[in-house]
Amino acid sequence: MVEQVLPSTISTHIFDDLRRRIIEGHYAPGQPLREEEIRELHGSSRGPIRESLRMLLQTGLVEHQPRRGFRVREYTERDIRQIYSLRATLEAQVVGELAGRDLGPLLETLDEGCNVMRNCYQRSDLEAYFEENRRFHQTIIDFANNRVLREVMDYVNEVSLPIRYRVLGDALPSRRSLTYHEKIIAHLSANEVSEAQKLTEHHILENLERAVQTYGTRPDAMAVSATE
Repeated sequence: MVEQVLPSTISTHIFDDLRRRIIEGHYAPGQPLREEEIRELHGSSRGPIRESLRMLLQTGLVEHQPRRGFRVREYTERDIRQIYSLRATLEAQVVGELAGRDLGPLLETLDEGCNVMRNCYQRSDLEAYFEENRRFHQTIIDFANNRVLREVMDYVNEVSLPIRYRVLGDALPSRRSLTYHEKIIAHLSANEVSEAQKLTEHHILENLERAVQTYGTRPDAMAVSATE
């Protein structure tokens, strides 16, 4: 998750709410984020609203164009393929950072997360299931303790969240992500870091075509993304 330096409680609240709405698809790709509509929703003054929009711009979830203002980020098929390819490579590298480490504390935290995910799955609680899925990946990234890698992963993961939320929502009845987590824990428990790396990369790339099919049906189905 991208960490932000937030100037006020109001800005934080607006930022969190808009971010959640974008990730969960309440705001469509390319939809304008108009200050007057946000003001009606939150009853806030212009300053905190503009600050929250600037913070969203830093996460990559929002784009800004002169005279057109802020809009929800749009993804082409090429964007989606690049994002998933980067995630597969980077997360496999993160797992590789675990070699030779005492993984006891990490495995305990991951096990607890899987228990929460199982409960969410049984309740068909998509929002909580998705958050625990995100937290599982982030826990491994944080434990690897590679600052540069974590900073890059923060951005790549953040811009991927709206896509992943939609893919996970379509796949929730299958518990595929939970099964993947259980296998990762088994490999790490057996100190099979290289196998965990291979599984991580395979799992992310396995979801690539689902992401393309779910989020867009043709290469230019969505407008050109912001330059990164």
